[in-house]
Amino acid sequence: MHRRFLSTVLAALITAAVMIGNLSAIRAEALLFTPNATVQSESAVLMNLDIGEIVYEKSADMKQMPGALVQIMTAVLVLENCEDITKEKIKAKEDMYEIFKADDYPEDLRYAHIEAGDELTVEDLLYAMLLTSSCEAAYMLTDHFGKGSQDTFTEMMNAKAEEIGMANTRFTNGTSLYSARQLSTARDMMTLLVYALKVPKFENMACTNVYTPSSAASLGKEDAWTWKHSNLMVDESSDNYFAGVRGIKTGNSTEGGRCIACKGSRDGNNYLVVCMGAPMKDLEGNNRFYHLEDARNILEWAFVHLSFRELLSPNEELGEVNVRNAEGEDYVVLRPEKGYSCIWCDTTSMTSVQRINDWPKEVDAPVMAGDKLGKLTLKLSGETLAEVDVVAVSNVQRSFWRYNLSEIPGFFRSKYLRNTVVLAIVFSILYIAACVYFAFRYHDERKKREAARAGHLQRKGK
Repeated sequence: MHRRFLSTVLAALITAAVMIGNLSAIRAEALLFTPNATVQSESAVLMNLDIGEIVYEKSADMKQMPGALVQIMTAVLVLENCEDITKEKIKAKEDMYEIFKADDYPEDLRYAHIEAGDELTVEDLLYAMLLTSSCEAAYMLTDHFGKGSQDTFTEMMNAKAEEIGMANTRFTNGTSLYSARQLSTARDMMTLLVYALKVPKFENMACTNVYTPSSAASLGKEDAWTWKHSNLMVDESSDNYFAGVRGIKTGNSTEGGRCIACKGSRDGNNYLVVCMGAPMKDLEGNNRFYHLEDARNILEWAFVHLSFRELLSPNEELGEVNVRNAEGEDYVVLRPEKGYSCIWCDTTSMTSVQRINDWPKEVDAPVMAGDKLGKLTLKLSGETLAEVDVVAVSNVQRSFWRYNLSEIPGFFRSKYLRNTVVLAIVFSILYIAACVYFAFRYHDERKKREAARAGHLQRKGK
């Protein structure tokens, strides 16, 4: 009891510190919409799988305990490191049950009725873990593929998390046993889920509703080993059933709350949703599956209100730009280089999209069709949706006479002409000065010659 109290205090302190540290890290994404129902989960992310874009998020970067969602990473590593999951077998060890009993929250653990000495294939254990969150199956897999070391398998988990870009995740085990230091975010879990869906066999296994090992009948365990998916939204007999949902993974823990990661498809639209930190009970203290309600409400809203819309047509005429010295028409029509479509919510007016034009009023000829003359920016609530280059629709040739006539005024205003005139004036002044100088010198020398000749004649007359 004392240890549990200390663990609870430690978990609260760590969670508080993480939340404070993450306040500045939470970032807003462009083109996000808000469901028309209250989301009880502390964090949630909805991605349109067809285009790989997040269209709704709530506190997506808040670090929380992921509970059994960590078993998605366990499954990924097993599938990537096992040559044949149908043939490789693992035997249950006695000592793992002592570890389960020693867990701080043993009531959170889920069992698949696997007993010491039972031998199952890796495939059987993966189904048990993914469908029921089996702690026995998870421990057997992590122990086997960690070469007998849980720490080794945990290192593999963290290395893979870093590799695929789970920047705010730190794993401490692959079984989902309680740990206050095992933290992740809804955004990181979405990153993991997208990656996992690309791993061969993962989606088929994680989205199977019921599974029974082939060895169950011969061992008399057909009832005990018939495992159903814990996501009640795939159970047609459940009040939580929701058509179009595929199971993937759920998790429940006293400290971390209820979590779910699932896939939903309808009318050709495919979505992934991750919800974390949903309350375990309602205000009256009754158990309530808020994570299922949240996933259902988010997906229903997406199916009804979200659709692809064209915000900018590639054939739309955006305006005209005057063309100087054009041959014929002295303007060119502008259009987007490409169109722009996106997921749009029908409760948001299309007129709320702001268009910002950035191109000149006039350009010089010649202009060729396809020349980039500027850009158009689309914004929604201050967030940039797209920046699209704007191009000329047609060719506009340059007029020889208009061009040359237009250059005449420019010639007289050019610095080259000014410099030439200045140099001409300077050289003219120098030339005139030289002429004056030599004229005066010639005049003086002539006077001297005439005076000398007059003196010579005078001496000769005497």
